[in-house]
Amino acid sequence: MIQRIKKELSQNGYSILKSFYSKKIILETLESYEMNIDYCIKLKKKNIKGNLDEKYLALEKMDKKLKSRSYDISKFHSSLSRMAVNKKILKIIEKLHNEVFFVDYPQIRADDIKNSYILPLHQEIYGQLSSKVITLWCPLTNVSKFNGTLNVIPGSHKFGKIKHQFYKIKNNKYHGADKEFIKNKKIKSLKLNSGDIVLFDPHLLHGSGKNNSNKIRWTYIVRYNAISGIKYLKDNKSPLRIVQKFNS
Repeated sequence: MIQRIKKELSQNGYSILKSFYSKKIILETLESYEMNIDYCIKLKKKNIKGNLDEKYLALEKMDKKLKSRSYDISKFHSSLSRMAVNKKILKIIEKLHNEVFFVDYPQIRADDIKNSYILPLHQEIYGQLSSKVITLWCPLTNVSKFNGTLNVIPGSHKFGKIKHQFYKIKNNKYHGADKEFIKNKKIKSLKLNSGDIVLFDPHLLHGSGKNNSNKIRWTYIVRYNAISGIKYLKDNKSPLRIVQKFNS
């Protein structure tokens, strides 16, 4: 399996592992966020019935800032850490990096039908601890082009660092690949089931697809940073994270 992953990462910039996380693990992660939302709703002295999607949207309507803060702390829940250090994934990352690495940025992400946080095609190299980083992207609900899956440009990692710029989408600012570079490039929308994972190269161009459904798309993301790519350890003037430079 490792040889297949290495080959796909080298050729396409990403590799898909089907049914990697069990339904139990996925459920535990979603339930951890629901308990987070339940607590915040109680702070508003409300009693909202329904599923996670309904509670999330209700809290957003009641207090958008509190909803954002509930999201901010969600990354620190033990269920997200358990997914990140699952024995199966650690064994794979150890063989891919073949050196000491650090787990960073475990997070749960919600994409509703407003598409307020949709990300343009970009590279993962910016904002990371290491230039040698492998990102794991896992849908917690089934995803397709219809409800906004992960979009990628296969093989785009071979171009190395490319020019990025800032984009403003629904009053939110994001960095994304220069539009001239991605012009006429073939974009692939990945169809995945809950528990499947995508491992991808930091130079792979990827982004969020638009959610056209009436349900929230829930995903899990974590990064694995190899020690030899951490400039912070080699240069006293280097910041902890790789800085975005848009003029090169």
